[in-house]
Amino acid sequence: MTRARAIFWMSLLMAVTLRAEPLVVGFERFHKDVPSAEGGRLLYNELGCANCHGGETGLPARRGPDLSGVTRRVQAAWLRKFLAKPSAAHAGSAMPQLLAADKPDDVEAVLNYLGSLKLETTAKAKPLGDVNAPRGGELFHSFGCVACHAPQADFTPPEGAPKDSEYTYLSVSFPNLGEKWSLSSLAAFINDPLKVRPDGRMPRTAMEVADAADIAAYLLHYESSEGKMAPGVEAFHPDKALAERGRAIVAAARCSACHQLPPDASAQPVALKRGEGGCLDAQGTAGVPYYELSESQRTALKLFLAQREKAATRPQLTTLTLEALNCLACHQRDGHGGPDAARQAYFLGDPSLGDTGRYPPPLTGVGRKLQPEWLLKVLTGEYRVRPYLHTKMAIYGTATATLGAMLTATDEKKGSALTGGDDTAGRKLMGTQGGIGCITCHRWGQHPSLGIQALDLSNLGQRIQPGWLREYLIDPAGYRPGTLMPSFWPGGKAANGEILNGDTDRQIASIYAFAASANGEPEGFPALGSSEFELIPKDRPIVQRTFMEGAGTHAILIGFPTGVHLAYDGQNARPALAWKGKFFDAYNTWFSRFAPFEKPPGEAIVPWPPAPAIQAHLRFGGYRLDNQGVPTFLYTVDGVAVEERFEGVENGLRRVITWKSPTLELPITHPPGVNMTEDPGSAAGHRSFTYLWK
Repeated sequence: MTRARAIFWMSLLMAVTLRAEPLVVGFERFHKDVPSAEGGRLLYNELGCANCHGGETGLPARRGPDLSGVTRRVQAAWLRKFLAKPSAAHAGSAMPQLLAADKPDDVEAVLNYLGSLKLETTAKAKPLGDVNAPRGGELFHSFGCVACHAPQADFTPPEGAPKDSEYTYLSVSFPNLGEKWSLSSLAAFINDPLKVRPDGRMPRTAMEVADAADIAAYLLHYESSEGKMAPGVEAFHPDKALAERGRAIVAAARCSACHQLPPDASAQPVALKRGEGGCLDAQGTAGVPYYELSESQRTALKLFLAQREKAATRPQLTTLTLEALNCLACHQRDGHGGPDAARQAYFLGDPSLGDTGRYPPPLTGVGRKLQPEWLLKVLTGEYRVRPYLHTKMAIYGTATATLGAMLTATDEKKGSALTGGDDTAGRKLMGTQGGIGCITCHRWGQHPSLGIQALDLSNLGQRIQPGWLREYLIDPAGYRPGTLMPSFWPGGKAANGEILNGDTDRQIASIYAFAASANGEPEGFPALGSSEFELIPKDRPIVQRTFMEGAGTHAILIGFPTGVHLAYDGQNARPALAWKGKFFDAYNTWFSRFAPFEKPPGEAIVPWPPAPAIQAHLRFGGYRLDNQGVPTFLYTVDGVAVEERFEGVENGLRRVITWKSPTLELPITHPPGVNMTEDPGSAAGHRSFTYLWK
């Protein structure tokens, strides 16, 4: 680690360590700079104010951990420090100062009371077997832990360490883990935090016990491979008299407002104090929980309390719930949230799928994207359809009990029915025999796709709402910029005009009907065994998606019967390569699980120079095919629609570019080394060229 980087991490550690105010991630990231009543509602919920003072926030309740057996899973020495001053033992803690710092006897009494609580919902941590701390480091940085917690300075992601300036928001800090936990107790907590924090903000992640043990070994810097040799939590034997005194202190401090405690330690709700003082007092008031709030936090809480009776809208509550649970650390919704540039480096997956293969999907419109039953099962961790993502889906238990219904109601959109579907036509459309070739990239049940392994489409009818499917298939990039998924209905017009007479709505309805029918599989899963699957254009052009050197992961190949072929770069909306002779051998694209970047199989291969001046202002919109199968590519430059058509001519290609804007200067490049002529009739907004190979 370089000296500069070491200084950065030390500075970051000091900044977190010195942080006195509680860290509520959603507030810190989205509301701190402009305090509002909305941000105050989030704080009122997440700091436990609602637990003491009542009032519905509309957000999932946040209570403290189960304290039964706490001295069996956490070192008593650390717990003593935490009770004395929570913000010093764990920077950013949402636990307020409850005990007077100048009364250590009170702290000791409370510690003894906690030590006397019977073990109820927690189990004694089991001895561990072998552990592998380096493997734990890999898992910590790939499972998604670093979406909430800071990446560790001793780990470098595959694409290199991010720039320090790319970290744009604070992470949830760790306490001194070695002082707080034993190896086995930390492993048990990592494996299932919900056992002791059923509605906490630390989610459960689907992992094996061995995974949790390795992560714990990494975080504790445990160098041995023998987990069973690691010391456990030091035994704590409570004093009965001290415990009884501690019970009275706990009852007076009203700890039961946030923690589940025996009935004899319970207390009644406390009315809100109007005006200054109380919990919002910047200096603290004797006998009142003290939060070292920042001025931004204090202002936001006051704004909320001033209009607490005003109900929040459903969209506001939906957004605040996602912020409270920190769902937006991994996901974006309407351009809101998602990992910052630094943390993006730690999201890994299948590189053949581009960004879609490494980042969790956006939550934009997810309530009208997923069927309600499916959404609920996703939130509970029952369904996982993207096994290629290394990041694991966080499971929050009771905190997400109403989130699915909330998202469905928030995102509901009328007119979502698809009618006129024909499952026979849908079967053909999804296949490669005259269809649009969905199975080229997507799995179908037990059948791997013919190329890259995108998610399974056999459950499409159970998973996706039909109205959303129509919107997405017409404009995939509008929903998820950078996706490898092309539009086969650009602008709502079908690229395949033969099936169902090119009726867009009926075609999409047919795909949905076939997927929902479970009536067989799409056409085109060929029998293996042939050594060559050469595509030979005879009567009409052939269009094939693949990966190709010089054309990238969005390559669209067009083979013309006239003998000169084209590779179009769909990501950058430009011709990328042209060549003569053989068109393409599809064996690797169709049959390889991880299709390689292909090379044109022909001769006289010519790379097409890009037009760099327009790349930053360009957006690809797919392509359409005419009745002869000739493609026209669609894109916009500075919002101006451009159409680019290629057709085969003897020993060459003809290219026609049209756009409607008298002010747009469209830079046009040509392939070097071929005979280029501009056709008669070319003018501004309509340029036509013919390229002939020698």
